[in-house]
This record gives sequence, structure tokens and C-alpha cells, in this order.
Amino acid sequence: MLEDSVQLRTLRAFTLLHLLRADAQGDWRGSLIVNLGLSEEGTAFALASHVAGAVCLSLEPDPKLARDALRSGACDFVVNTLDEALRAMKNEIRKHQPLSVGLQASLAESLQEILARGVAPQLVAGVSAGSPHTLLLRTLQSHGATLLHFAGPPPVPGAIAAGNFLTAVLNARQWTAHDFSFPNLAAVKCFDSVAATILPSDDSLRRTWLTTAPRLFSRERPPHRVLWLTRSEQEQLQKKLESDSARQ
Repeated sequence: MLEDSVQLRTLRAFTLLHLLRADAQGDWRGSLIVNLGLSEEGTAFALASHVAGAVCLSLEPDPKLARDALRSGACDFVVNTLDEALRAMKNEIRKHQPLSVGLQASLAESLQEILARGVAPQLVAGVSAGSPHTLLLRTLQSHGATLLHFAGPPPVPGAIAAGNFLTAVLNARQWTAHDFSFPNLAAVKCFDSVAATILPSDDSLRRTWLTTAPRLFSRERPPHRVLWLTRSEQEQLQKKLESDSARQ
């Protein structure tokens, strides 16, 4: 079974984001995503938001998880007040540049302040069944936010179930995740170039992933790349890699 690595979780999250903006080829530039928590899933979503070009505000009450997200690069920086976060995010949203900000604070208080300040995220990710913040989430939804939840029944009518949504698309496209390991970063770079040659020219999802993943995961050891592939693409890629290796 494929190991549930940070890179695989991030690819799943990025795929969800891309599919939610399929009409814009997955482009979230100029958009604000509010991410509820920096657990393993939330950290992956913060990283994926960067790949998608969004500004992401991750709300996390646990100082250890906030520090871990900062060290891993999932957050560009962590602040303690919404004012600090908004000052940084405002310019990046205007410039259509990605940014990941962690806000170490209570979820309920942060959501209340977000609503009071008139902040209107396009997406709220990580909502959960039985959440004590249902009324706040409903209000954000009524202001235009899409709600994305990762497990259990929908906490709010109309919230999108991430797992079901992703599984349906992967099955339709016959994609499965493949993890390729390498001895060094140069070999990963070579792999990314070869992999791009077997993908359809209009496949913006996987092409964006191949061009962005190197920046996010350059510190992973051992170096590896996770990629969605059909069975025929996997066979084609393997042949090209073997052919290139034989010529060297």
C-alpha cells in the first residue's frame, strides 16, 4: 500500500482544490481560503493552497501544531491576531500571489471576528460533523463560502464531502497514486521532466503539480515524487525512464 506521506496528502488536497475550480483550470489566485486546523490533513491543505495560488488562513489553537506547520513550511509565518494576518494577506490577495498564514487562536473567536470584520473567504476547509461552530459556518456559507469537510456526515447542508468527491473523480479518470523514490534531487528533476511528456497537454492539474511540487518538497528524504497516473500512463512512463536510463 502507498505510504500516506505529506506529499500524498498534499496531492489529494490540491486535487480537491483544482476540481472545485475546474472551470478556471484550478486557479485560486486572488482568493482566500480559511483552513480550520493544522493537523496532518490541515497542514496538507495549507500546502495545497499554495500550489493552487490561493491565500490561506489556517486557524489553529494548539501552539505546537502552529509551530510545526511553520517549521515544515506549510505556513509562511504564524501570528496571534487576525489584524496581523489581514495586513499580510490583503496585499497578496490583491497581487494574486499565494501566501499561507497561521493564526494561533480559538477557532470560535477567530470565525466570529472574521464575520464581524466582513472577511469573505471563498472556501472554508476542514469543517467537521458535530462542530460547535455550525451557526458561524452557515453564516459564512450564506456569504458565498464553499464548505469542505473531510470525514463523517456533512456538518452543514450543502457542505462538500472531500473523500466522496475525490474518490468519484479518481475512479472516473482511472487515476491511482504512484510514489517514485530517487537517490538525489537531480534525479527527481529529471523524473518530473520525463513525466510531463506523457501527460495530455491540457492536463493543468498534474502539470501544475509537477512544476510546483519541487519547491514544496525539496527537503524530503529520501527524495520522491507522488503522481496520479492511469495504468497505461504508468507503463508508458516506466518505459521512457528505462529507455532514458539505458542511453546514459
